[in-house]
Amino acid sequence: MWDDALELYIRSSSRSKDLFEAAKRVFVSGVNHNIRFFEPYPFFTEKASGKFLYDVDGNRYVDYWMGHGSLILGHSPEVVTSKLEEQICRGTIFGTVNEVSLRLGELVCDCVPCAEQVRFCNTGAEATMYGVRLARAYTKKRIVIKVEGGWHGYNSDLVKDVSPPYGVESAGVEECVKHVISVPFNDLEAARRCIGENRADLACVLVEPVLGGGIIPAERDYLKGLREETEKVGCLLFFDEVITGFRVSLGGGQQHYNITPDIAALGKVLGGGLPIGAVCGLKEVMAYADPKRPKSERAWIGGGTFSANPLSMAAGLATVKYLSENSGVIYPYLNELGEDARKGIDRAFAETRIHATTTGIGSLLLTHFPPDGIEPKDARAIHRCDRKLQAQFYFALLAKYKIFFLPGHLGAISYTHTRDDIKALIDASIELAHEAKNAP
Repeated sequence: MWDDALELYIRSSSRSKDLFEAAKRVFVSGVNHNIRFFEPYPFFTEKASGKFLYDVDGNRYVDYWMGHGSLILGHSPEVVTSKLEEQICRGTIFGTVNEVSLRLGELVCDCVPCAEQVRFCNTGAEATMYGVRLARAYTKKRIVIKVEGGWHGYNSDLVKDVSPPYGVESAGVEECVKHVISVPFNDLEAARRCIGENRADLACVLVEPVLGGGIIPAERDYLKGLREETEKVGCLLFFDEVITGFRVSLGGGQQHYNITPDIAALGKVLGGGLPIGAVCGLKEVMAYADPKRPKSERAWIGGGTFSANPLSMAAGLATVKYLSENSGVIYPYLNELGEDARKGIDRAFAETRIHATTTGIGSLLLTHFPPDGIEPKDARAIHRCDRKLQAQFYFALLAKYKIFFLPGHLGAISYTHTRDDIKALIDASIELAHEAKNAP
């Protein structure tokens, strides 16, 4: 798969290669987000529309990366761009409060089960940072239990135990993470033990309903057990729904699993393609962000210069409103496409006796190649999979079939994808599975 795909890619992306060489002189490693690099070099996108990306060399790709999973309605949907055009004429940032943020906030509270109140910020990383700060202020305790493999953005409190070998993920944050403890995903007994051992100083348990590092759905009993244990010891249950919010259902993972946390972080889909983050939760917890509180009690949530800026608010409002008004059609359709894709890809490899498991729920998916007898239910199992074959599979989809998944990261189906697109993805997988079987 690799040699033929590499040759095709290099031959069809000469301008991207030149631009990447120039980018390396300006940006560290040539990129502004670490995961956007892939071997031998990333293509440079010129424009995007619907389900397509167009690069500077004239190639058109069917996009399943969809802006880090943020574009549930596709690239530049008219329902969003029309509102942005209107808002640009009125102003891009006011630095004052605005009504459109109120309307989006009301929708968040209507849609997300735990959201009695909400604060907007600019990124999901800010939202998780603020959530931890709120949990510590509310409980007056310090320890955060997170999940191995859980990525919550590069805020200094949480960059720990994301990838093997597990430990601190960045220089300069050693003191920040000393009160963070990690447990395996989908292992309720390990979580129970850790919660019990740390209950005296435990502020919250932080978990993604779908583990982003591998797109592994939580087991329902696991989340149910975490809810019960956190209530028992009096700490908060904190869902990171930056990926799952408005993606797996209108109310996110908490609606899908029917388990309501105390606080949640939101992002991605909520912004309708523009930068956004939000932390939401119970009024009694969110009240600790009140600037009228004494400094000794307050969780300072500033949000940043561009928090609740009218462009992000307008794009988010248009997106969430459309999802809300059409949820009975959109989510069943996306779930159907996702299920067909996951089953079809796995069937393609099973026919050649290559063990493949495509994880995910709803419109999220990611294909792994685990050893026989191993099912990817947590981050450690994911890292026992054949990462080289996974990278080759996704790169071959890109180079040979113009189907783009960022290698090793989530695939996200949008409302602009069709059943024919899923069939084309499965057909390509069948051909690549046979190539992999016959490789020397």
